[in-house]
Amino acid sequence: MDFYGINLKADVTADGTPDVGTAISPLGTIYGEAASAQWGDLAEKYTCKEECEPGTVMCVSRQEGFDVEPCDEELSMSVIGAISTKPGLIMNSSLVGEFVALTGRLPVKVIGPISKGDFIVAAGFGCARAGIGTDELLYKIGVANETNSDTGIKLVECVIK
Repeated sequence: MDFYGINLKADVTADGTPDVGTAISPLGTIYGEAASAQWGDLAEKYTCKEECEPGTVMCVSRQEGFDVEPCDEELSMSVIGAISTKPGLIMNSSLVGEFVALTGRLPVKVIGPISKGDFIVAAGFGCARAGIGTDELLYKIGVANETNSDTGIKLVECVIK
């Protein structure tokens, strides 16, 4: 198949998984392979002053020398994600630091009751909470993927956006 001057060859590997094969372009040959993962988030490694618990909501750090820190501000606009438990796709894996899920499905520390489909916002203390009303939509960091009526802090599967 020819796509804007790039000759694409798609194949299936011996075990039946898709393989994008190679692409021949004016820039040379580009090799590729289909990827799959058993886990559901895309995570990148960031430096942090301390090791954080899985699901901790993380913000851009205000401290020089560190990339991220647990989010201590309610309705923070500097949230970038949450500490990943099992990243499906990893970026900057050779760096020292914590894997922060930037998007995808993962357990997130949530305080207070939450229902499946509620949007989540930063609650402070490295936690999220259910968003309330349209005024808080600006601070949305994801959506709860399960219901939990416990009023304390617990891990709740969410989809980070």
